[in-house]
Amino acid sequence: MTTLPPVICERLFEQVVAGGEAKTFRVAWMQPIARENDWSCEYVIEWPDRPRRSRRIMGVDSVQALLLAMKSASAELYDAEPQVFWFDPDDILDLPILSSVADLEAARTRGR
Repeated sequence: MTTLPPVICERLFEQVVAGGEAKTFRVAWMQPIARENDWSCEYVIEWPDRPRRSRRIMGVDSVQALLLAMKSASAELYDAEPQVFWFDPDDILDLPILSSVADLEAARTRGR
């Protein structure tokens, strides 16, 4: 198992799991790493009821790599069942989102 770069930001989310209990879990984004011709940024979702998920996203520079990693994690969180929330079940997750997720977010949060 490889060692991940340092965490540069993280957020705690909640998800209602079996039995109706809300469980808190962490999503962390690692420091983007320069490669030969591009950059990579890893993120980790520590799901409360399934295996931890780690993914590496590529970008042309460190900003794009981090932004795309945040958007990718956001898409996974919005697509999760049961629904993931930050403070209240119908809140937005307040993360950058892919354009394909924007309609889902607006419907879920009543356009807030």
